[in-house]
Amino acid sequence: MHFLNLIILILLSSSIIIAQDEDETIILPDIEIQSSIGDRTRLTPGSTNYVGRDLMDKLRGLTVGEIIEEIPGVISEMDDGDTRKANFGIRGAHSRRSRKISVYEDYNPLNFAPYTDPTTHYIPPDERIGGIEVIKGSGQLTHGPQTMHGIINFLNHRPPKKGAGKIITSFGESNIGPRQQYHIRYGRDFGKLGTWQGMFTRHDNRGPVKGDIIDYNDYFLNGDIELTSNQKLAITLNYNHEDSEYAEGGYGLSQYIADPEMGNKRLFDDTFEMDIVRTSFAHSYYANENLKIDTNIYYNFVYRQRWSQTDNEENGLTVRNDINCTSAGSRVDVSGVTNANCGYKNTPRRYHTAGLETRFYKDINWFGKPNNLKYGIKFEFEKIERKARQTGSDKKQTGTQMAEDGTEFAKMSEDAEVYALALYLEDDIQATDKLIMTPGVRYESYYLIHNDRERKDGCGATGVTDCNNYTSYEKDEYILLPGLGFTYEANNTNQIYGGLHMGMAPPAVGDAGYRQISNLKSQKSFNFELGLINKSFEDKLGLTFETAAFRTVERNRPVKSSLRTAGTGSKLKNIGTTFSDGIEFSANWDQSRYSKNSRNWFATLSYSFMYPKLKTHQKGERDSSVDAGSVIVVDDIYENDIPFVSRHKGLLTIGYGMPNKWDISTTARYRGEYFTDIDNSKGIGQSGRWGQVDDYWIINARGNYTLTNFNNSTLYISLTNIFDTVYIASVSAEGLKVGNGRSIMTGIEYNF
Repeated sequence: MHFLNLIILILLSSSIIIAQDEDETIILPDIEIQSSIGDRTRLTPGSTNYVGRDLMDKLRGLTVGEIIEEIPGVISEMDDGDTRKANFGIRGAHSRRSRKISVYEDYNPLNFAPYTDPTTHYIPPDERIGGIEVIKGSGQLTHGPQTMHGIINFLNHRPPKKGAGKIITSFGESNIGPRQQYHIRYGRDFGKLGTWQGMFTRHDNRGPVKGDIIDYNDYFLNGDIELTSNQKLAITLNYNHEDSEYAEGGYGLSQYIADPEMGNKRLFDDTFEMDIVRTSFAHSYYANENLKIDTNIYYNFVYRQRWSQTDNEENGLTVRNDINCTSAGSRVDVSGVTNANCGYKNTPRRYHTAGLETRFYKDINWFGKPNNLKYGIKFEFEKIERKARQTGSDKKQTGTQMAEDGTEFAKMSEDAEVYALALYLEDDIQATDKLIMTPGVRYESYYLIHNDRERKDGCGATGVTDCNNYTSYEKDEYILLPGLGFTYEANNTNQIYGGLHMGMAPPAVGDAGYRQISNLKSQKSFNFELGLINKSFEDKLGLTFETAAFRTVERNRPVKSSLRTAGTGSKLKNIGTTFSDGIEFSANWDQSRYSKNSRNWFATLSYSFMYPKLKTHQKGERDSSVDAGSVIVVDDIYENDIPFVSRHKGLLTIGYGMPNKWDISTTARYRGEYFTDIDNSKGIGQSGRWGQVDDYWIINARGNYTLTNFNNSTLYISLTNIFDTVYIASVSAEGLKVGNGRSIMTGIEYNF
């Protein structure tokens, strides 16, 4: 309560200052609300990383996920061939649907329902991204609610101040089929109406297996308006429509060995449809030279539904048992299997997320020391509807399929509302000329109302008349998260940083389902890090490097007792304490920084090591016969590796070229082995849901050529997975998925 009173007092004090200075007009830099890093990188405590558009263009990643993996400690697991499902993890966070990190686009949340269902099935098209920010230290306390591992923020291109546009066309081929990407944008200054920019992007890409086609159109409009000499407004409007062929169910082991590219054999109608509407209004008010106020109002609407005729069962990817198929229960790779008479399992989801955040930047002098205060308040509302049912073969849902009878939403029908309030305060204290201390604190509170209208098992299909099995519950939680960071600049070329903070992540429906969320506790963590940035050799040798050591002590991490135990499905439970110790290292070398040659070499090295350990005494569960047999209690899991966290990850890029004219380069990527259950089982199970995932190397290459006589337009070619390495990209309760095979893309970026 004292903390709340303090925050309210600070806000009121700021309001008084604003009132006193409202007649003062100041011309200050461009709007910054989209980025917490930018020019403020030096004042962001802890480890931060930034990937700019120039580097993205130079590397020509096949997907955004490949670009993300340039950052030490960040992983991206392939699921759909275009990284639409955004399986990102940071410093030991489970990457499944990025549920354990906060993902933003211009600090508008991309997690569909951040407090209860923070899944991500969408990230912006790579052509639209102007840069990517990652915060891994205590600086993430000014964001949330997931603050244990890190945050990712995608920055869109801002409207140009002079009329300019770009057309990007990319064509290519993978082992599965063609890949096509189109992008056009144009922006200009409209005088008093501000600068505006419109963008259109289309992707039509084959995934890593037969039956996966990612197909979407993206429409985007943003504008920057100078309301007065000290007030600016940024407006964003976005609509994205996806109509993809996508089987969420993955392989069993024998299917992967026999034909890793088979998918659903293109015999079954597995589709994913999604409509997204995203809006935000970001206002910056420069009250005076010492006070700036940013306010962001956002609203996101998502409607997505999956139609599936296949699913992962004990023996692999099969025809669903519950949709009246002629081949129900058969593996999709069995000779003569068909989808004759097949219906569908339909899982519609609807998300509404609205928020209001006001952030104050205040420069003051306390006790003779300069202080840069950053404090704010955020309100967020979420409404979620999740349903599942079996239907007939008519996707148009005519006849009785939409009737409220025993078959309507027989699998699941639930909704939830969340009311959340967050307060935060961070202060950059200039303790000495070289040392900045940054204490901070975040207060999180949310209130959840859940209604479950799930039918009883067997309702309708077996003629059961008493179908109602309604439940309802309410839950609230209040958490205070302190932090302390520091930055020490020994000179202009060396910086030491570090810090500690507490983090949290609310239990997600992906962890246990809404009915079980009441039994799960929020994850909490104690995070420690110490890092060094060195630029001493940049001018003479073209070399810079950064290294950081960290420890994350986590409580109540949700893990599967075993992905292969009968009856557990994808449900999780809180486990005790986990320790994730790690080291990150990155180095960049650019010969052009010191050489007078017209052509020069360049290189990048990145390496991350993790030592992820379960620090709780608990018996594991194992079955030596079949995946879903009777449960056998086995040895203590203490000191086993945390599931889904690999110990090693690295990449090396070597290139040669003429700056601003042409370049060629090749990259070797490595991902170490990891386990997917707390037993640390060595082999992959027959269902493909558990076991040890082997390490792998991927070799990529690319080239760029700038057409100086055509407005510096660019021709490029890129090759991904040159040696066509077959590897397991992810393992989950839906089975195993493979990564993209050999792919080649070529295109042109035409500037006008």
